[in-house]
Amino acid sequence: MSAPSVQYTHTEDDVAIAWVERGVGKPLVVSTGPMLPLNMGWDPGGIWDRLAQSFRVIRFDPRGCGLSERDGVFGSFHDEAMDLAAVVKEVGEPRVALMGHYIGTPTAVIAMLNEPERYTHLMLHLPIAMGGDRSGMVQHSEVSDLIDSTVENLLRLGWQHHDEAARRALLTMIAPTANEDSLRNMSQTMHHYPSMNRLFGLVREMRDLDLREQLRNVEIPTLISIPSESEGFDGGYSSMGREWARIIRGARLIVLQDDTPVLVDGAETITQIADALIDFVGIDAPSRTTGEATRTILFTDIEGSTSMVDRLGDDQARSITREIEQLTHTVIRDNQGVQVKTMGDGVLAWFRAASAAVEAAVQIQCQLANHDRYSDVHVRIGISAGEPIAESDDLYGTTVNQAARIMSQARGGEILVSDLVRGLLQGRTFEFEDQGSHQLRGFRDSVQIFKVNWQNAQTSQTALEGTN
Repeated sequence: MSAPSVQYTHTEDDVAIAWVERGVGKPLVVSTGPMLPLNMGWDPGGIWDRLAQSFRVIRFDPRGCGLSERDGVFGSFHDEAMDLAAVVKEVGEPRVALMGHYIGTPTAVIAMLNEPERYTHLMLHLPIAMGGDRSGMVQHSEVSDLIDSTVENLLRLGWQHHDEAARRALLTMIAPTANEDSLRNMSQTMHHYPSMNRLFGLVREMRDLDLREQLRNVEIPTLISIPSESEGFDGGYSSMGREWARIIRGARLIVLQDDTPVLVDGAETITQIADALIDFVGIDAPSRTTGEATRTILFTDIEGSTSMVDRLGDDQARSITREIEQLTHTVIRDNQGVQVKTMGDGVLAWFRAASAAVEAAVQIQCQLANHDRYSDVHVRIGISAGEPIAESDDLYGTTVNQAARIMSQARGGEILVSDLVRGLLQGRTFEFEDQGSHQLRGFRDSVQIFKVNWQNAQTSQTALEGTN
C-alpha cells in the first residue's frame, strides 16, 4: 500500500510542515521526530497501516526534516511542538489522541502541556532519557560527551557515508539482543531516515532536556509502553519508561513482548501497541445525539492571538482572553446554547435552532465591536448544521469538522455559515453575502459558504460586566 498523499500547513512562525492522514475513527496524531519519515510504515504489517485500521492516523515531518521545510530550518523540541500544534489545528478536530514515539516523545509532551484542552489521551512509546539520565544512571559529563561523540560518529559514518559496519555497530547498541533478521530490517528502515544533521543536534539536546517537573503537570490519561527487559540488559529504554510512568500521575505502563525498540514492519510489538491503544483510547461506535435530530454547531477563534501576546504581554493578553471567553459563554447561555468546551483561543458550542446560533454569533461580534478594550481583538466564527455524534460530554463527526473548517475560512470579525444554515433561516431578518463554493480540507464535495452581515443586524446589546 502506498503512502498517503502529502498535505501542507504552516506554523505560527510560518514554517511549512508536511503531513499525511489515513484511516477512519478517532483522530490519532503521532510525533516521531526525524526518526521515521512520514512516508514509511504504511505497507501491510507496518505500524501506521495497522493503527489506521482502527484510528484516523495523522503523521508529520518536523521542520528541517523529510518533506517539511528544510532550507536552514532546524528547531528544538519546543519548535517541533509548534509544528505538531499546527498540524492538530489543520486536522480540524476539537480534540485528538496523541502518540509520541521515542525521540518524538518530548515534542508530544510539550505540545500537550501547551494546549491540554486539545488532547484526550497521551500514549508514549519508548520515552527518552532526561537530564543526562542514561539507563537509570546519571553519567559524568566526560563520559556523556564520549557517548554522544560515539553515537554522532556512527550516525555520520553509517548514514552519510553508508558504512555498513558503523550502521551495524549503532544498531547493536540500540538492540543488543536482536537477531540477524531484525538487524537487517532495522538497517533497511533506518537507511531511509531523513536529515541526519537534525539527529546529530538531537543527540546532545536529548542529554540536556529535563521534563521531570513538567511531567508532574500531565493530567490527561497517559499510557507508556517499553520493550521487554532481557536478562542483564534493558538498553536503558525500560528504565526511562518506568521513570516517566512513575512521575506522571495515574499513568499506565505496558511491557511489550519484543526487546527490539525499532518498530520494523511485521514486528510482534506492532499488534500489541495497536491493541493497547484500542483498549486505552477506545474505538466503540459512538452514540448519536439523542432527542433532536439536528444540531447547529458554532466555532469561535481569536485571530492573531500569538501577536496579541507579543504586543500586550502574557498577563494582559490572558486577561482579555478570559473576558472574551466569559462574554462568549454568557451569550451562548442566553441564546439557549450549550458550550461544549474552550480550546485555547476559542469555543465549541451547539444550539437546537440555527437562528439561535447565528443570533449568538451576531451578539458576540457586536459586543466586541462596541468595547474600546477589544478594538484590536478580532474573533472569527464558523457555523454548520447537521447530526453530530455525541460521546460523553464532547461532540464529533462531519458536522463538527465542517464548522471548524468554515471558521478557518473566516477573517477576524467575520461570521461564516454553511448553505444549510442559511437555508434553515429563510424568512429571518439576517442578511447573507454569498462567498462562493469552497473545497474544505477533508471533504469530498465543495461547500457553499455565506457571510452574515452582522453590522446591519438589530441585536440586544448586553454589556460585558466590568468592562464599561
